[in-house]
Amino acid sequence: MMTIGWFVTGTDTEIGKTTFSTLLLDSLKENGFKVVGFKPVASGAKWINGELINDDVNQLREHSTNHYTTNQINPYCFEPAIAPHIAAKEAQVNIDFELIKRSFDSLIGNVDKVVIEGAGGILVPLHDHLLTIDLCEFLALPVIIVVGMRLGCINHALLTEKCILNRGIQVSGWVANCVDPNMSRYSENLKTLTQLMTTPLLAEIPYQNTNKKTITWLNKEVLIK
Repeated sequence: MMTIGWFVTGTDTEIGKTTFSTLLLDSLKENGFKVVGFKPVASGAKWINGELINDDVNQLREHSTNHYTTNQINPYCFEPAIAPHIAAKEAQVNIDFELIKRSFDSLIGNVDKVVIEGAGGILVPLHDHLLTIDLCEFLALPVIIVVGMRLGCINHALLTEKCILNRGIQVSGWVANCVDPNMSRYSENLKTLTQLMTTPLLAEIPYQNTNKKTITWLNKEVLIK
């Protein structure tokens, strides 16, 4: 059975989930797939022409195959750049997984692949008692972990992978994203992660110092089969 999509999570916030998600969307398009980026919950947005717009959502929309409205690919958007459950509470909004699932279902009939970008890391709260990992489980999609390559990444990556696998959720693999251009012993850290992570390294993303994003795929066949 062909995978219809992935849930992209990260080892922290500002770790490169959007960068990877857009690169994955572009790569899938190059292989002939119709694609859409989907961000269920976004915090940190600006009012533009009477609509709350999150930059990550804008990028996902720009890299999707067809034009989608903000509401179609981002059911919940909050203005302050704070933890989503706090933003939702301040806005007097309950984040409803069923509504997110309906939005997701409305997209999959028009595309081959959906790339879902989570908010922050895997244990970020979305409601008083519901975490991002609960949404992963609810949507029943395999997860891709974006590892921000910087000091502390080994611990963060191993904890994230272990947490997801312990819930019985499939992990397709992980991506090494260089977020610190001055990271000491990058190659040694990457080697250690490759040895200790139980899922495959899918790709490496070099430090992005230009508008042109690049990626080196290592196990692309896992995603385009």
